[in-house]
Amino acid sequence: MLLMRRRNVHNLFTLCVLLLLCCSGPVSSLDCPEKCVCNSTTVKCVSQNLMSIPRRLPENTTTFFFTGNNLSHLTVDSFPVLLEQLTALYLSGNQIEQVDARVFDNLPNLHLLDLNNNRILNFSSHAFPENNTLRVLNMSQSLYNGSYTLSNLFKHSVPKLSRLDLSNNDLILIPDVIASLPNLTSLDLRHNSIVSVYNVTFRSQVLNFLDLRDNSLKNIPNGTLTDLSQLAELQMHLAGNTWFCDCNIKDMVIWLQKSEFVVDKANMTCFGPTELRGTTLILLDQTKLQCADSGDMKGVLETSYVFLGMVLALIGVIFLLVLYLNRKGIKRWIYNIRDACRDHMEGYHYRYEINSDPRLANLSLNSDV
Repeated sequence: MLLMRRRNVHNLFTLCVLLLLCCSGPVSSLDCPEKCVCNSTTVKCVSQNLMSIPRRLPENTTTFFFTGNNLSHLTVDSFPVLLEQLTALYLSGNQIEQVDARVFDNLPNLHLLDLNNNRILNFSSHAFPENNTLRVLNMSQSLYNGSYTLSNLFKHSVPKLSRLDLSNNDLILIPDVIASLPNLTSLDLRHNSIVSVYNVTFRSQVLNFLDLRDNSLKNIPNGTLTDLSQLAELQMHLAGNTWFCDCNIKDMVIWLQKSEFVVDKANMTCFGPTELRGTTLILLDQTKLQCADSGDMKGVLETSYVFLGMVLALIGVIFLLVLYLNRKGIKRWIYNIRDACRDHMEGYHYRYEINSDPRLANLSLNSDV
């Protein structure tokens, strides 16, 4: 009897284990979409030349990889079924050009979205649900027209975003809407063409990582330096920019020498002027940092005088050339003026002789009568 009870307990335990494995085990092959691989709660549809996302994904999917395919347009029908457990979505390498409104409405708990290596021209500001929980957004090498796309996206769409990757997008200016992301802790802007950080504020007290390597920055203004100094836990990368080492960079050099959060400041070198190219910024002699308008004005004036002399010489050559080409007409014109002057002078001389001789004067009067 005791043996029978032990067997029943053992069978019950075995049944419970099997039920547990069935609930938490791999997704069955019947639920896994065609040309995809399913493992537990992860679904991978990688490099299968798929034109669209599978219509039905397993309901317990938490991570979905749809990478290296031919998806060019994300519409409201891309995710037609509610997937409450999906938290990570990878859509890199699909050449996506457009993201419509309400695309992610059925993914209410999406925390990570990877759109790396696409060609997004239009990203609707209403693509995410109103109370979305997106934390991480990777848009590296994915923007066809960065400034226009970003200006619409970040204003009110992703208020809880904490990590943003915008590297390799040929951005010229830092999007001003960055300030509207109060929870942003990490901002990656590497390998762009950013020329200035004027009118950009970094006052987010939670920002702890900022990467501006390999851009076209020449200087950082004092206002931005002040904002960055208030971020106690910030780690910053600035190497690989085209720093121009003149008098305008003095404050930045002093700031670099005192700050500890610029990780690669030892690799920051001058791009210009020529005599300082390659010099490390933190080792600069500030007495050598001069501006063009405060330099040797004598050389500037000499250059101006030489240029003025060349212009006057050119005008003189043109004038002589015109005289040479019209020499016959000019000679005739001079002779005519000479003859006219001579006739005029003879008339004055004749009038003088008449006035000086009384007899001729009386004769002139009688002739007038």
